Amino acid sequence: MGGCVGRTFYITTPIYYVNDLPHIGHMYTTVVADVLARFKRMRGFEVFFLTGTDEHGQKIERAAREQGIPPQALADQVVGRYHELWRELAITHDDFIRTTQERHKAGVRELIRRMSEAGDIYKASYEGWYCAGCESFYPETQLKDGRCPDFGHP
Repeated sequence: MGGCVGRTFYITTPIYYVNDLPHIGHMYTTVVADVLARFKRMRGFEVFFLTGTDEHGQKIERAAREQGIPPQALADQVVGRYHELWRELAITHDDFIRTTQERHKAGVRELIRRMSEAGDIYKASYEGWYCAGCESFYPETQLKDGRCPDFGHP
């Protein structure tokens, strides 16, 4: 086993947006992570492989509105498809986290508390343009004809 016994290895995929069904990009990323997790396990590492979903944001709100359902209902439907797909692909993840789960919310609250105690959170203002497509804020100087430089959205 090459002296790896007792060593740990943590791997995670991005937490995927639930604004639409899983696609080849989600599968590719997850399969690559799964291959690496399996390899590390074979080498004797104690592996923790996390995947999951991000269930907030304008993309999800917009997709749910277009389907005429609440955002949480859309999230629940799409998460079900992820679970089905990972089962079909025999993905060996150890955990699947959803940002709507209480354990995730509690973790975020604790992280914010620690950051606040360390002085890393402060109140300020920022002005810029927001593109929901790429989830980025842009100062006016980066816009192209008043539009997102990446997506071209107003």
